[in-house]
Amino acid sequence: MYCTNCKVEVVGNRKSCPLCQGMLAGEKQEEVFPKISFVYTEHGGFLKVMLLISVIISSVSVALNVMLPRAGAWSLFVLGGIGSAWISMISAINKRNNLPKNIVYQVIIISVIVVLWDLLTGWRGWSITYVIPFVCFFAMISMVIISKIRDLYVEDYILYIVIDGCFGLAQIIFVFTGWLTALYPSLICIVTSVISLSFIMIFKQKELSAEIKRRLHI
Repeated sequence: MYCTNCKVEVVGNRKSCPLCQGMLAGEKQEEVFPKISFVYTEHGGFLKVMLLISVIISSVSVALNVMLPRAGAWSLFVLGGIGSAWISMISAINKRNNLPKNIVYQVIIISVIVVLWDLLTGWRGWSITYVIPFVCFFAMISMVIISKIRDLYVEDYILYIVIDGCFGLAQIIFVFTGWLTALYPSLICIVTSVISLSFIMIFKQKELSAEIKRRLHI
């Protein structure tokens, strides 16, 4: 393809010149650059259906809440739940190619969301007593299982296990401050974190050190 205005050759099957937008002359060729498929494009129909369902549920909930005001502002919980689900899903989609990193992001997002919910509903401590400890616990177990199933290299997940383990050790603060209504979830999380971090420091210290230096460009 050739642009008589710009006096340049253009490879591909474009109709117009990328410089002047004028019509190109000559025979079209195969496109040089491959078409990149995005997950939002591949699953656009499913996401649109989910979005429509979310809008319907939100609208109906708000309308019913307005009609029945004596029941309290329960529609806010519905809106918050739908919003939380979308935040978690978008994060999971964007980090889908790195499952250990995806899990860490999910732990952080879920922890922030449940703490905010606990604060907005009068703070009963269920977020730091039950949800966060079990989320950290299952995150560490999931990373180990995924690493074995997908046969990942140690460098691909070791740093994320350390981050989640340190996040789990933060439960020690809540234990000594007396903010917890039950101890066993936090104790399970703390013990699992100590075992995970101890195993890494004893058997995988070189890999961890190399990964930290690589991340920090040392």
